[in-house]
Amino acid sequence: MTALSTLTTVEAASALARASVAIIPIGATEQHGPHLDLRTDIAIATELARRLDQTLGERSILCPPLAYGLSEHHLGFAGTLTLRPATLLAFLRDVCESLVANGITKVVVVNGHGGNTDATRLAAREIGRDLGCSVAHLMWGQLIGDLTPAYFEPGHRYHHACEIETSLALECDPSLVHTDALTGPAEIAPLDGFTDSPGGRVDLPQPFSRWSANGALGDPRRASPEIGKTLVDAFLDRAVAFTEQFIDDPAKEPAP
Repeated sequence: MTALSTLTTVEAASALARASVAIIPIGATEQHGPHLDLRTDIAIATELARRLDQTLGERSILCPPLAYGLSEHHLGFAGTLTLRPATLLAFLRDVCESLVANGITKVVVVNGHGGNTDATRLAAREIGRDLGCSVAHLMWGQLIGDLTPAYFEPGHRYHHACEIETSLALECDPSLVHTDALTGPAEIAPLDGFTDSPGGRVDLPQPFSRWSANGALGDPRRASPEIGKTLVDAFLDRAVAFTEQFIDDPAKEPAP
């Protein structure tokens, strides 16, 4: 594993010369119901990024994480901190510009918070156009989204402080989970197949408090370390396969 922030400038010069891709973990500081720390998104993203970097070895370099994201929809719950979309775009652009100056033109963003997705996609397009740097976005909810329905109770919303995310937390960092505070479903409104994540087909921003009384979705009591390990292993397999292809495929070089 090569964590950039743990190196001296001399060591960094050698590591960057060997590396073909930089990995940037991003997440959020936001409420995750009564049973998960506010740092859950960035803790999961950082651990997933660490394992990806460890597997890739000298081909990658791990950048420091961004612990803030786009969380305005969670502001109805205490402790949530949020950025504006332009701030996240500027952060990613500035870091990628610095990486390009260090000879890195391929970046993988490992994202732990779904609210960051749209801004990250826009940033990737702008960075590719203006800086000649290719940015790929890996969000666990997308990369292994075909596997997660097997582990949740049908008829509930999921992918936030639910049995899925709680299981990931148990695998990535068990200290995130306050097991004595696990509760059953706290959803308020019936599931809306048009607008509700993760399967909604219509974009309609809504405050999270409209969906859940305590900030959690699904039934986190159903979470387990075994589910977490299965899902994290699947994420890592797919993330490694993609990133190796991303590194080696000439078609994925930065646009001129």
